[in-house]
Amino acid sequence: MAKTIKIFLILTLMSSLSFANNANSDSFSLGGLENLKSQPTELPALPKKVQYQRKSNYYYTYIDREHTFEENINNLAAIYAVTWVVYPLTQPSTVKEKGSLENYRKNFGQLVFDKDEPFWNWFVHPISGSQLFLFYRARGYSRSDALTMSFISSTLFEFTVEIYTEPASVQDLYQTPVLGSVLGLGLEKLSLYLLNTGNVLGKIIGHAINPSTLFWFYEGKVKLIPQVGKDKAGLNVHIDW
Repeated sequence: MAKTIKIFLILTLMSSLSFANNANSDSFSLGGLENLKSQPTELPALPKKVQYQRKSNYYYTYIDREHTFEENINNLAAIYAVTWVVYPLTQPSTVKEKGSLENYRKNFGQLVFDKDEPFWNWFVHPISGSQLFLFYRARGYSRSDALTMSFISSTLFEFTVEIYTEPASVQDLYQTPVLGSVLGLGLEKLSLYLLNTGNVLGKIIGHAINPSTLFWFYEGKVKLIPQVGKDKAGLNVHIDW
């Protein structure tokens, strides 16, 4: 009987130890899974971008440069051709009523003080002159050279185009280029300010008062490309003419 009880106690003790070992083993296994789950997976590092370019922006300005004799002739010829188209389109009734080859022959070389209304002499002609000035500025002429080119273009118009309907006008010879250049200088400054604000409405108004900035011949449109890299930042400037 004593041996039986002893054997029973030994078996019971062994069973307890076995259960404890199994429990510890399960605990270890679950703990290992939890550890695996909790450890973050490290992805391979992505290559760092050393430098990148942002979307380019444009800056409007005027860039003065020297012009060859051929360039001067081409620019004058372009404006001269335009005046032959614009004049009859803007004054169709005058051209129809007074225009003739006979008047052209008679008015050729004549210079008079016209009796036009102040609206024409003090408003229309200066505005026309301002756009002449801004055209030559857009082509890279300095302000003084733009004034000179405007004077030549205005003189050609007075003595070879407008005489189809009336003699050349003394007032128009100086009011168009001189007052036009003064007005053009003001429009230049205002338009550049508006165009460079970045405001859509400002750009619309800036182009409206200075239409030359819209065309391919405008040489002052500078492309600005911001560049940002590690520990440095810069700005690329691209100019076409």
